[in-house]
Amino acid sequence: MCFMMIGCKYIANANPKRFAKIVHPSAVGLILVGTVLFLSVEMFYMLPKIYDPDGLFLKIAWLMALFIVYNLLGNMLACHRKSSAVSSLPKDRQIPCPEEEHLWHFCDHCQMLVPLRSWHCKVCECCILRRDHHCIFTATCVGHNNYRYFFWFTVYMHIGSLLSLATHVNLLIIDEQIRRQYVLLQFSSIFLFLKPMSWKLIALNISFVINIYAWILSLIMLGYQIPVLYLNTTFYTPKDHRYNQGLLGNFMAFMGKRGLWTFISPSIRSPLPHDGTQWQTKPAPTTI
Repeated sequence: MCFMMIGCKYIANANPKRFAKIVHPSAVGLILVGTVLFLSVEMFYMLPKIYDPDGLFLKIAWLMALFIVYNLLGNMLACHRKSSAVSSLPKDRQIPCPEEEHLWHFCDHCQMLVPLRSWHCKVCECCILRRDHHCIFTATCVGHNNYRYFFWFTVYMHIGSLLSLATHVNLLIIDEQIRRQYVLLQFSSIFLFLKPMSWKLIALNISFVINIYAWILSLIMLGYQIPVLYLNTTFYTPKDHRYNQGLLGNFMAFMGKRGLWTFISPSIRSPLPHDGTQWQTKPAPTTI
């Protein structure tokens, strides 16, 4: 994961436009194809083998699966469409008032003053309010206005991949015949695909391998983002705790007025407490 991040950062810095043209469609396509593959294999092949195809559980599983896919892709799209660029501010807020001017800093690329915690992105070619990082899976920068959508996108990716992986494991336990067809469980797996296999078993094996990677990736992403949310930091400034307002204060600052209700749907309106130009800092400790 670290090598992938370092590699992406190196390529993005070397040629930002080419990076966006190649990596963005590839990463977004991977999410879309992976989601369709997981949903199809799990709902049309695996679960009917484990549970009664006409039973209540499978109907509930369908509702859960559609809910997860809706939130996964919905938050992904909302994150892409919601801009956190400094230029998204009203014109009068793009210029600091006199008492705040000393907190803003000059961006050499944009040739303008930008607010506290705003930094330039070479791929987006603009400064981003409370810039966290540039996400290849949403093809945009994650910042003040769209962090909520990115966080829930990561959460639902983790939930979806975990449940799908659990279904794979369940099927492995109860069906010995299928267990013999899993590539990762065979010492002679390199020769397994040379044997005649149905397209369903091929899809099952491919989805299992991708599923493991998706679960590990989402776990790592959550591992980075939970401290960001908990401490009100960013991906690149994990040790800067000046803006930590406590768990509830940080959560409301990132998710907006509706707080945890934003978990239900990306379409829920949840106004943020401020526009991303003013950040309250912790009071300095008093010394006696």
